[in-house]
Order: sequence, then structure tokens, then C-alpha cells
Amino acid sequence: MRRAVALAVAAVGLLALTGASASGAAVHRQVRYVRMRATDGWYVDNNASGPSGGDLFGSTGDLTHNSHTVGTFSGACTASSAEQAQCDLTFLWNSGDRLQLAGEIRVQEVTNHVSIVGGTGRYKRDRGDATLTRLDNQGSVQRVRLRILSR
Repeated sequence: MRRAVALAVAAVGLLALTGASASGAAVHRQVRYVRMRATDGWYVDNNASGPSGGDLFGSTGDLTHNSHTVGTFSGACTASSAEQAQCDLTFLWNSGDRLQLAGEIRVQEVTNHVSIVGGTGRYKRDRGDATLTRLDNQGSVQRVRLRILSR
């Protein structure tokens, strides 16, 4: 009887250890800061005239860190109203890896938050979020805080 109880306890302990190690892959957190500096932009004013839902806009430009170019970006947005839009951003790092961001942007806000929804290369399985802070009145320069969660 003691032997059966000891084997049962050992089996439960082994299952607990196996389950704990198999269920939760370690998540690596990385915080990275860059600046988006738009070099080109576009805007399509769909009906009604002036800023309104259905308008399309976007930009492309450089990603910099400590005054060094670390990549490029491109972004495209569809306005859901005169005040907000759904946007997709792609960061293409000098390494060739890409990081994809998506979310709602409130046009008049200085700070916006979007999600990291994936990428390629070293960012293939990454998730997380980004904080975009406008540094000028036109929004052509923004500080970006990336909180990258990697598995």
C-alpha cells in the first residue's frame, strides 16, 4: 500500500513538472525606442469633402535610433470619422526583418497606442504594443516605444 501511494505521489509530481514546463514557453520582453520620420505622405479625400470617414492617408519614411537610420516604415490608414482611423504600420529593419503594427489612431491626440500583431524573421511570433507620440504639429516625426513580447 505504501509503495502504491509513493508511486502515485511521484506520478502526480512528475505530471506537474511536465505540465508546467510544457504549458508555458518563456516570454522574452524587449523595449525598443525609435523615431519615425516621414519623408513622403499621401491623402485621398473621399466624399464628403474635408476630413471624414472613408478618407485614406499614409506615409513612408525612416526609422532612427540615436540619429542612426535603423530601418524604414510605411503606414496606411482608413478614417472611420474625422477624428479617428484604423491604421497598419510596417517597420522594415536594416536586418531585413519586419514588424507589423495595427490599431486605432486618434488624429488629434499627441499619444496613441497600437498593437504589435506579428512580423517576419526574428519577429515572426512576436506580439506586444507600441506607443506613438507625436513630436511636431504635422505628425511627421513620432517617437515610438515598442514593447515586444517574443516566444
